[in-house]
Amino acid sequence: MISLLIKSYNRSLPAKILRISENKLLEIIKGSKSYELVSALGEVLSNAKDSSLTIKTLKRICLPFIRLLTAKREGKVKRKGGGVINRVFKIILSPWALPIGFLLFFWSSLAKVSSTTLLLIYSVVAVMAISIYLASKEGDLEVIDSRGVILFLGSLMFLIGYAAFIAQLSKVGGIPLLNDQLRRGLSPILNYIAWTTVPGTAFLLSSMNLDNCEAYALALVGFIPSFFLAFRTEMIAYILATLVVLYFRKMISGLHISLGLVITAVFFVGVGAIRSITTGLVQNPIFSVLYRPTITIAALDTIVRLYDLIPVTGGRVHLAAFSSLGLIRGSRYGPRTLISIYTGGRRTVSTTATLIGGPLLDWGWIGAVTVPFLLAYLLSFSYKFSMEGKHLLGPYATLYSYSLVGIETGILDINVYAYITIALLLIILSLRPKNEIET
Repeated sequence: MISLLIKSYNRSLPAKILRISENKLLEIIKGSKSYELVSALGEVLSNAKDSSLTIKTLKRICLPFIRLLTAKREGKVKRKGGGVINRVFKIILSPWALPIGFLLFFWSSLAKVSSTTLLLIYSVVAVMAISIYLASKEGDLEVIDSRGVILFLGSLMFLIGYAAFIAQLSKVGGIPLLNDQLRRGLSPILNYIAWTTVPGTAFLLSSMNLDNCEAYALALVGFIPSFFLAFRTEMIAYILATLVVLYFRKMISGLHISLGLVITAVFFVGVGAIRSITTGLVQNPIFSVLYRPTITIAALDTIVRLYDLIPVTGGRVHLAAFSSLGLIRGSRYGPRTLISIYTGGRRTVSTTATLIGGPLLDWGWIGAVTVPFLLAYLLSFSYKFSMEGKHLLGPYATLYSYSLVGIETGILDINVYAYITIALLLIILSLRPKNEIET
């Protein structure tokens, strides 16, 4: 489907006009102040990296651990047939994680759902599986080298995100992770900008020539904004994105993936525990995490029971991502607060209703099926070509991480809309019909 659109577009008059102006556009970009700033910073950091005593010391500490882990991994592969283990991890980090994750999330719920909800959930899983298979058959396209563009965008997003993170800490006068009361003073706009370090780091990891130690250091530095701002969704998205890039670039193994997933669970529970302590609430963070699927599936079932499978809000839930920030006219409540209102909850809380709860309210059963179909298709399409051009792993990892996080939270945030759009554009613009490249 996408390959046909790309081929048709490349034969069209707009594409021919665009090719003529492409060199001029590149000249404009390279002559811009942003490009000059990023290039200059890149050169300074590169020179500093080569001469820094701190980095040299860290490498001396890091390299023995890498050799030890590599030796252990090779031994395990020889003794236990690591090929099977690698296939398992490739499935976990592939588009198949989306329908499998959605199904596991539902099975882990204790909510008693209606037969209509049950049918809807299994239908969505089947639709996603069909979509992934269809996208895997996309062909007659080749990947061109677009590392420069991905590196430029990654650097820009990383630097802007860090600047917003520092501005956010200055605004509230502390670290939100250590004081939950500070979260009330956080600027939503600065939060959204700070979180660009998530796709920014993934883009950098996939497009830069880094050794293992340098990649690990970058991954740790990139995690600081998400961690200190104490938003678990972004933390999980960050960890998933970096694991995908590092694994497929062969910088980590299945052992590291397992460790990363354990760390993800620890952070998810740990941040909840810290927030419970700082707010003075008495609650078990482990129980809270385990009960989340039940609450979320129950919210989805409530939507089905109240409104059946017909459209209710006509797109207002998704548009609330923009209107709640005052960017367009509409609801001043956020998307998940609207879901809470329409499911009979309070206006002071937000409610997650899985990946399909928002589309179901907005467009009925058609939205609940179409949105997962498109998401799975785009995820599978991106995966296919990121395996052929490793520099596209950053865009794929961005799609992958936010899709998996969206299983619970839904894809209802303006920053996620932007990340998915940028990632897809980077992948699509990095593809050309095979015959065009040959000629």
